[in-house]
Amino acid sequence: MAQFDEHGREGDLGRAVRAAYEAMGPTKEAQGRMLAGLRAAAGRVEDERVEGAQAKRGRVEGARVEVARARTAQAEGAQAEAAQLKVASGQSAVADVVQHRRRALPWWARAALPAAACLVIVVGAGLIYARGGGGGAMGSGLGNADLLVGDAQEYMESESSGMVEFSEVPDGSANAAGVDGCAPAPGCYGEGYTDAGEPDFVSAAEQPLSTLSADADTASYANLRRLVRSGAGLGTIDPGAVRIEEMLNYFDYDYAAPAEGEDFALTARAGACPWNAESELVVLGLTVGQTATEAPPTNLVLLVDVSGSMGDAEKLPLLKESMARIVKGLRAEDRVSIVTYSGVEEVVLKGASGDDAEAILGAINGLEAAGSTNGEAGLSMAYRVAEETHIEGGVNRIVMASDGDLNVGISSEDELNAFVSEKRGQGTYLSVLGFGSGNYQDAKMETLADHGNGSYHYIDSADEAARVYERFLAVGAVPVADDVKLQVEFDPRMVESYRLIGYANRTMADEDFRNDGADAGELCAGAELTVAYEVVLTDEGRRREGDEPWLTCAVRHQPAGERAGEAPAEQRFAVGRESWFAEPGDDWSLAAAVVEFGMLARDSEFVGTATADDAAALAESSASSLDATDRAARRELTDLIRQAQRNAAFDGVVAAS
Repeated sequence: MAQFDEHGREGDLGRAVRAAYEAMGPTKEAQGRMLAGLRAAAGRVEDERVEGAQAKRGRVEGARVEVARARTAQAEGAQAEAAQLKVASGQSAVADVVQHRRRALPWWARAALPAAACLVIVVGAGLIYARGGGGGAMGSGLGNADLLVGDAQEYMESESSGMVEFSEVPDGSANAAGVDGCAPAPGCYGEGYTDAGEPDFVSAAEQPLSTLSADADTASYANLRRLVRSGAGLGTIDPGAVRIEEMLNYFDYDYAAPAEGEDFALTARAGACPWNAESELVVLGLTVGQTATEAPPTNLVLLVDVSGSMGDAEKLPLLKESMARIVKGLRAEDRVSIVTYSGVEEVVLKGASGDDAEAILGAINGLEAAGSTNGEAGLSMAYRVAEETHIEGGVNRIVMASDGDLNVGISSEDELNAFVSEKRGQGTYLSVLGFGSGNYQDAKMETLADHGNGSYHYIDSADEAARVYERFLAVGAVPVADDVKLQVEFDPRMVESYRLIGYANRTMADEDFRNDGADAGELCAGAELTVAYEVVLTDEGRRREGDEPWLTCAVRHQPAGERAGEAPAEQRFAVGRESWFAEPGDDWSLAAAVVEFGMLARDSEFVGTATADDAAALAESSASSLDATDRAARRELTDLIRQAQRNAAFDGVVAAS
């Protein structure tokens, strides 16, 4: 009856339980996430489990008394009565504890337990039948059935199952409590998110200005993809994991390029809002100009988390592959350093030539995970190495790769903000790559990138690593605009009210738009930025005649790269009736699909009439006229929306059962 034999091979019960899971139809990844969720849920309800275990011990003790009584009765010829007492008592003990646990478990656990329970009943009945019909045999069969319950549970909790490693939820965390933290969704227990909320509708007459920092991060979309593929459904995901601006900026659009001599171009499209009949959806697409000359040399410091929490297959092995891609395109004039941190920090490689592939890849492949996570010490050393290998006039960048589980040194978002804000003055950009699940600390990773003059991306596959490298970390990804700020001014004669979609933690005070000491986001050559507003027009604004703009978008930045040191520059763009179309085009449809998906995923109060079917249809239509390469990401979005919808439906069915 053991799960595994003495050689570690899976036994009959192990194979049977796995078969029961596979019969339910989930993918291998989903099976692993379901089991991971079970294990995480067990940690989340530790107190209740202890209480339940105590209750079980009391009941089982009572059952044992009844067994002894049954055996005595059997010896006296009261065989049937003894069996009946044993059955009633044993079933009561098991049923009470199982029901107690079932109430505390999330949907994927509730789905898995019935499958395991059915298996227990079938196998237990077979044992009883095989052992014969006598009273003593009956009692023995019930004892083995009780053992089967324990065996099945142990199997689900076994580290030998090859599934995702169990991660305890820290006591006192928001996620442990399930309040203002991680919602009861798969792959989310023990992970750290901060929900900045959503901007509300604002009266254009009372507050005509909307000011925000540029944000080229894409982490939220890739992480959301991981959560959905792990079984998370619409409305069950921690709202802090859904940042719609990062979802919008994940995709490529066909925005206009800047005119010669201009730093930026703005493409504006407006149409009837798909989820609110009273408003219009205005999508602003900002494009950054290319550099005039060849990319300058790069000084790259790879800061790698090699703590024990990085040992999973989805972390350090994938991280190594990602790092190999990052250094692949480097040149002889580029420099590469590698700093690792765990309980101790170490400079593994310093100032190597970019074309010394043997030394660089050898250092990367030799990394191993062990110890605690002192992110503060690692960052301090990385900044020190970056300063020592600094290339004047070049691109100096730290790329930090971690699961964000900083448990030694500074660890709060406020402390991390202050630390990297102090360091960014030395002219080094800090980009952040996130890996893994279970203990993933998204809020800390985002803080580091937002205040370290860099971008933040989540890596869930080798393909995503290649994509991030190509768009954000390749030699050609040269920062050309620092402290990029947007200020949109709405004309109250044309616009009654408006709502900024996303960017909740990137809004700025209006007076900081021209405060060149106020930090904002950085953009590289050729980058795209998408900003969307839900706008309620006045009667005048809805008229089709006239050339008065609804709004004016101003963009201000500090020139960087080869133009570093020049005075801050500013451009203004007018947006009005000429941007409105009954069919605004593929890029507008994509943005609308992303916004609907994001609102549904975070269970937004502004979701209106949006449905998963509508979002999927918009995503599908946005890909209709594109070639196969450009269409792939949009088709993936369609599939992801459908999967999140199915996951939510399954959750509802199980919850109602």
